[in-house]
Amino acid sequence: MTQPEPMSLFDPDRLAACVQCGFCLSSCPTYEATHLEEHGPRGRILAMRLVQEGELTIDDPDVVDSLETCVQCRACEVVCPSLVEFGSLMETARAAITERQPPSGPAGLAERVLFLALVRRRIVRAGGILLALAQVLRLDRVLPARLRPARRIRLADTLRSYRLPRPGAPVRGDAYLFRGCVMDGLFRDVHQATAQVLAAVGYRPRFEPAPPCCGALSAHGGRETEAQALAAATIASYAGTEGPIVVNAAGCGAAMKEYGALLGTEEARAFSARVRDLSEIVTPDEVAARGRPVPVTVAYQAPCHLRNVQRVSDQARALVEAIPGLTLLEPDDEQQCCGSGGIYSYLQPDLGDAMLARKDAALRRTGAASVVSGNPGCALQIARGGWEVHHPAQLLARSLTPEPTTGTQRRR
Repeated sequence: MTQPEPMSLFDPDRLAACVQCGFCLSSCPTYEATHLEEHGPRGRILAMRLVQEGELTIDDPDVVDSLETCVQCRACEVVCPSLVEFGSLMETARAAITERQPPSGPAGLAERVLFLALVRRRIVRAGGILLALAQVLRLDRVLPARLRPARRIRLADTLRSYRLPRPGAPVRGDAYLFRGCVMDGLFRDVHQATAQVLAAVGYRPRFEPAPPCCGALSAHGGRETEAQALAAATIASYAGTEGPIVVNAAGCGAAMKEYGALLGTEEARAFSARVRDLSEIVTPDEVAARGRPVPVTVAYQAPCHLRNVQRVSDQARALVEAIPGLTLLEPDDEQQCCGSGGIYSYLQPDLGDAMLARKDAALRRTGAASVVSGNPGCALQIARGGWEVHHPAQLLARSLTPEPTTGTQRRR
């Protein structure tokens, strides 16, 4: 039997940084679900080393199972004493697996259609309108339970054009709201709320330019070339503009802040420096001083890419906590992943469901009636448990602009 050849696939320094200490295991949601070494970061890095040394191939079934079952929450990076860049290693591995084993069959066809649709704004918008209409007519019930979004989408939101609210405080300048793909199709109400919050503290919100997709889902799915092309197109679309680029989807913001690493150019690094979460340009003091009471009790779910990649989860929590009258509760599961992971919950339903069950139980132990989380995947996943899920921008808008802000109606 021919032995596999060594592969110069992974950065050897990044592989060598892992000392196999195991501190990462308790932070890993897939390891917590199975307690199998191959489903933890340490086991996955060992698999990468065996591929690098030629003991195994990247398309070996055991290697593929180990690497494809990672939800890429990157919680391991936060606790790693050796600062292993696990996310970069995983993206390299996924790209190599996809090159060797392109998705095939019905699942592969569905994935190709999905990624083609995501970069076409009209298709995503039409999909949102059709889904909202199906929910009104209860036709969505014909969909398989896993493909049926639990979040209710208001038809009026999908049909309405974005409004540009006027600044309600001394003008600070323009703030460009990144619309993206899923957010623009299914969460237009969140975009409008974000614009209201920006205007309330003095920014002029801008919905244009509107590149169709940041490439985060492509990068996670091993479609590296596609992710790089979408990143380059996003950067080019903002050429000639100045001011922060506000991203209200944690996964998109994390990807866009890492464009410098993805593309390796000074232009990409300069662009990433402009990317901001809402909690990085609106302060708790501003909310406490300007806000009106919002008497709700909510549980806080920190999106993985806000907590583990952008590292601003504490700021986001503090911003929501500053809303007068609001009570914020935190679950006792150390904010482990909910199992969404972009399209992970569809590709790995057993593990995704196990993570959701753990998250749902932790949220229920808080006693809260609803949840607040700043990522579309988290909102869609957690809503499957029957929760009402708020985006932080929606609660902030209720406090800072209790009545809809009027302004000139602008169409795309």
